[in-house]
Amino acid sequence: MLVFSQAIKPSVFSLCSPLPPRAHLESNSQIVSTKKRLGITSSEFSLALQHCIETRSFHEGQKIHSRIREAGFEKNRDLLPKLIKFYSVCGRTDMARQLFDKIPKRNLDVFIWTSMISACIQDGFLDEAVMLFSEMLALGLIPDSYTLSALVKASTGLGYYGLVNQLHSVSVKCGCCSSLSVANSLVHAYGTFGNIDGAFRVFNRIEHRDIVSWSSIVRACSCLEKYAESISLFSRMQSEDHHRPNEITVVSVLPACSFFSSLRKGQAIHAYVIRKGFDLNPIVSAALVTMYSRCGDARCAFVVFNNLDKWNVVLWTSMIEGFSMNGEFTLALHLFKRMQKLGLKPNYVTLVVILSACSHGGLVDEGLEIFWTMKERFSITPRIEHYACVVDLLGRAGRLDAAEKFIEKMAIPPGASVYGSLLGACQAHRNVELGEKAAFMLFELEPNNAANYVILSNIYASVGRWDDVGKVRQLMVNKRLSKNSGCSWIEIKDKVYVFGAHDRSHSESESIYKVLEELGERLTEAGYVPSTKHVLLDVDEDDKKSLLCSHSERLAIGFGLLKSPPSAPIRIAKNLRVCGDCHEAIKLISKVVSRQLIIRDTNRFHHFSRGSCSCGDYW
Repeated sequence: MLVFSQAIKPSVFSLCSPLPPRAHLESNSQIVSTKKRLGITSSEFSLALQHCIETRSFHEGQKIHSRIREAGFEKNRDLLPKLIKFYSVCGRTDMARQLFDKIPKRNLDVFIWTSMISACIQDGFLDEAVMLFSEMLALGLIPDSYTLSALVKASTGLGYYGLVNQLHSVSVKCGCCSSLSVANSLVHAYGTFGNIDGAFRVFNRIEHRDIVSWSSIVRACSCLEKYAESISLFSRMQSEDHHRPNEITVVSVLPACSFFSSLRKGQAIHAYVIRKGFDLNPIVSAALVTMYSRCGDARCAFVVFNNLDKWNVVLWTSMIEGFSMNGEFTLALHLFKRMQKLGLKPNYVTLVVILSACSHGGLVDEGLEIFWTMKERFSITPRIEHYACVVDLLGRAGRLDAAEKFIEKMAIPPGASVYGSLLGACQAHRNVELGEKAAFMLFELEPNNAANYVILSNIYASVGRWDDVGKVRQLMVNKRLSKNSGCSWIEIKDKVYVFGAHDRSHSESESIYKVLEELGERLTEAGYVPSTKHVLLDVDEDDKKSLLCSHSERLAIGFGLLKSPPSAPIRIAKNLRVCGDCHEAIKLISKVVSRQLIIRDTNRFHHFSRGSCSCGDYW
């Protein structure tokens, strides 16, 4: 029940009660006399309508509308927008439009036009909203910031990038671009559509930014994987404008912590989340689970997950993925089964995640059972991602013939992800013939993806076919394709340091190489013999050994040993797959230096400790 103050009468229920019978109102004087007789003001009707809007009370609102009509307030410029909004929130845009159309459009002000446009947007009638906007402009009315920001948000949600550009132009002409609501909507829109330059142009012109402005630009950078800028903006927001992050800002910056494996920064944000009570938000919790998982700490991710009162499929999927990428494949499978026992049905993403876990964990039979029964058990028809996971599952296990036959019998045309999984398996198992077939299919499907050419070149190099290596590299030159340079990065005292292979650009390079030289002597004493087959260059054996010892992840390890506390784990991220020799060497390093080394490559985390790796050498 809505309770008015003593000065405001009557209550909602008296406003909804029927009027006594009387003659039809025919003149303004009769309307005025009726208003006096009823003793009801427009502000009282407005409060009653607001209550119906907030509670979505359609029938009560209709009764109030009848009283408004009989009292002669229907065309009131304060009540008309509210009536339109009331019908809109109750899902009756048709009734809002009927009300709107009863009044000559030239007699309507911008506020009422905006109400009707917003009503159309809210119910998903964007085309109708745009037509109304055009009519409004044709009548010579200048839109206000509310109209433009509502249209920009709607255009963003529906993917109409061209319309966003046009609305931006209109906002400049109307002088509304300086409005904070319009500017924030444009920053969000440009970020969503991947135009980071456009987002920054608008953002940099905002004179007095609020938390929405900062959150929008931080989110834009994270979505476009500009993680360094995302973290920098997050810091500037607090230091320059003294804004405290909200839930959206937190969710937007956590992927940057994940990318750089910035566990300390992620932990600091988590502490802030707890202080503010944001941890009750399932979206924030899912982001924290992902952050901890991608910083190599699946146990902390599980603590966040386990402390929640309510779970949804997204959270379960995030946690299953967290266990999987950190080598806890059995726990991932256990969680998948537990989820079903609790009555939660996995979605297609959950199935991609668990199939990937089975693939990387060598759980071939379990993965195949999930795939072949997913339609029956979960009513989910396999998509291309699921097929690619099965090819990867079979390929990693060395069952390349079975993988090839599986592709031939697929119910849908195999795409690049399927042939990409097969090509990767061929590289791991040095199957040249099948690798060529997969590569040539990929050259047709995605001719400008340099990775496919590099993998085929590596397959040739692994068996000493240097002439074919040269042909593939020349093909890349002809297509103007280049290989991604390998690099690794490590965070020390909130600063990220990046190393390339054989890099000597660091200011402490001499000390780093000295640490590695001393480490190399200890490894040799422990029985380490470099596996030069992993050097895919046609050079002599001594050069191959030298190249292996200066891979980017080893330089990062050397720097970590030089700068981090003796007992602290060393966390490193790498943009390429860890090579086989480095994998063996790092296992031994973890033993001789008695340190935990956590390295994330393009696929997953490798937790090295006491001479072994969490992947079980199955990767």
